[in-house]
Amino acid sequence: MNFSIEGIDNVVDKLTQYASGDKIQRGLAMAGEVVRAHAVANCPVATGRLKGSIVSQVDGDSVAIGPTADYGIYVEFGTGSRGDKSVSHTSKRHWTYYSGGRFYTTSGQAPQPFLVPALKNNISEIIAKFKEVYNS
Repeated sequence: MNFSIEGIDNVVDKLTQYASGDKIQRGLAMAGEVVRAHAVANCPVATGRLKGSIVSQVDGDSVAIGPTADYGIYVEFGTGSRGDKSVSHTSKRHWTYYSGGRFYTTSGQAPQPFLVPALKNNISEIIAKFKEVYNS
């Protein structure tokens, strides 16, 4: 899943005009770690699996930050009628499933965002990390 944040979208493009790929990658690694650490700190915990799966990985001129646990998207954006309406997997109103000898009906779970806020709330720190790299 890719996110785009207004005001930071062109940062990497601008940085490539002024520095080598090594500095870009170091800046991305430092910025990615800022976001990863805040996402871990704010991740809801039931078993700890989701929280423990959040990683940051630089690949060329981009950095991927997020959980490797396959259900992370459902925690971040919610599910069913209680989920974030901008995400396609939240269009279902309710459903019934069978588990442990019983039937259950649910309308979904509310979003528990931990990753998007980790990015949005740390833009100034992310920019500071790039400045640190470029001024070294």
